[in-house]
Amino acid sequence: MERKLIQLAIVHFILLIAAQFLLEIPSFKMYTNKSIYYEGVVKSVKEPALETIDR
Repeated sequence: MERKLIQLAIVHFILLIAAQFLLEIPSFKMYTNKSIYYEGVVKSVKEPALETIDR
């Protein structure tokens, strides 16, 4: 049982590294991370910061 868990951990680590590597490629990243564009996380135009305390 322990041997299977160790094998699964190694496979999981390899897949994690592969996924991180693929997300660094700009052309691949554009198709996999569409949700961040829809949610407004990445914006090309920065809006000015609002002041909350007038001095």
